[in-house]
Amino acid sequence: ASYPGGGVRAARPRVGRDHTRCPLIPRICSFALSIARSDMCMLATIATCALAPRRPLPAVRTPAARMSSPSPSSTADTVSKLLALVEPTDRGIAASDSTRAEASSLISALEESWAGTDAFASPYLLRNTEVVYVGQSSSKGSNAAGGKYRGRIGRALFRTDALFQHVLDDVAVNVVQFRLLGLVPGQAILRGAWRRDLDQPELASLRRNSSRPLSPNTIAVAFEAPRVSLFGREGRFVNLQLGPPSSVGLDVTYLDERVRICRGA
Repeated sequence: ASYPGGGVRAARPRVGRDHTRCPLIPRICSFALSIARSDMCMLATIATCALAPRRPLPAVRTPAARMSSPSPSSTADTVSKLLALVEPTDRGIAASDSTRAEASSLISALEESWAGTDAFASPYLLRNTEVVYVGQSSSKGSNAAGGKYRGRIGRALFRTDALFQHVLDDVAVNVVQFRLLGLVPGQAILRGAWRRDLDQPELASLRRNSSRPLSPNTIAVAFEAPRVSLFGREGRFVNLQLGPPSSVGLDVTYLDERVRICRGA
């Protein structure tokens, strides 16, 4: 999910409980997709998807034409290989340098195959997703997806059960589900409004945080202060709003029916 940062992440559709209906926050969006980062911009986040894709947003620009496109089977094979590669890495934290390098190569291949595509015209942009990989070289202090909950101390105190990142009609929600000391269930939720069609000053500001050019698929997300619940994930017993609001940029670099790959800015 995304706690502010910049990098590349991948997420896959999430099937199961609809976190957007959690009582912790207004039902339209209470939960946590797909982005990751570490060195401000070379991280890739992979998110896998779950609910049925929603209708595409109205297109406002014409995608750049590509000289050639890979076959669907070739792209599908690359996605399958990537998901299998990152599966045992605890969402990237336990990945070796060689695994991280191979994942980066596969992610780059998918991004290149998708270059020039309008993410807002895709039926796969708006959906609930679970973060499966963050391309961050070190997570000692914190992680692009999950913040300090996914740092070395955070993981020891708050054992991660699940990590989500949802992008809905006008809301982005990041969720970390954990067990305090391995026993007490809880979750941290970061909810924010996202916008497309950023003006030049906004893009220029985001580029200062990024080591790579941003595509027209970049959105800005203004997050509210994080909300934390303990002794259950419904917020009935302990339900606190902790920390300051934040804002980040997110560049969607690949989308299909199984994954979303994003780079933070």
